[in-house]
Amino acid sequence: MKRFLLAAPLVAGLALSACATVGPQATAQLVDREWVVQNIAGQPVLAGSSATLMFGRDNRLTGDTSCNSYFADYTADQSTLTIGNAGMTKRACAPAVMNQEQRFLDVFNAVSHYRIDTAGALHLATPAGATITARAAPVTTYRCSDGSTVRASYPTSDTARVTANGQTIDMRIAVSASGARYVSDDWQWWTRGTTEGLLAPLAPGETLASAPGVTCTAR
Repeated sequence: MKRFLLAAPLVAGLALSACATVGPQATAQLVDREWVVQNIAGQPVLAGSSATLMFGRDNRLTGDTSCNSYFADYTADQSTLTIGNAGMTKRACAPAVMNQEQRFLDVFNAVSHYRIDTAGALHLATPAGATITARAAPVTTYRCSDGSTVRASYPTSDTARVTANGQTIDMRIAVSASGARYVSDDWQWWTRGTTEGLLAPLAPGETLASAPGVTCTAR
């Protein structure tokens, strides 16, 4: 029986041991993309909330339950999916969101199969027939002035997931005079329209980057 292990927010990204790899028959469509959950056990996701899944090629599954962040190991082949014990942060949210989180966990803990339908939707299923349905968040690839590549997706209107230099960074929206600015504890991603972005490090204590960063242009 799988279980969730509570973890303090600062250590939510610590890995559980991984002892297997993604099966050779695992569809390339499953991995390395942000899946935004739309329906949990027959109920649509609450407006303004976000539950997500991201299957890495390193057998790491990460995302949000609606209220908390989680991490787990997984193995997959063409249709079967096994998710190991997971770690999770321990924030409290509004009762409706907590109820949705529990529905997510009830299905997540029992998932045994997956499929991606012809419309591109991901369906995770339990032996009893309960499902989680998700769609891939669009990803924009940028070429930056220092020669690096940045990939960005926006699971919700208030969040961004940026991958740069082999690191995936989850960010939240922040106040900006123009464009859309997202920050994590260490990084700032500032977009202007859909074609340009600026990635800059945040110094300790900063909420607005003083470093010039690198300018990135969408491919």
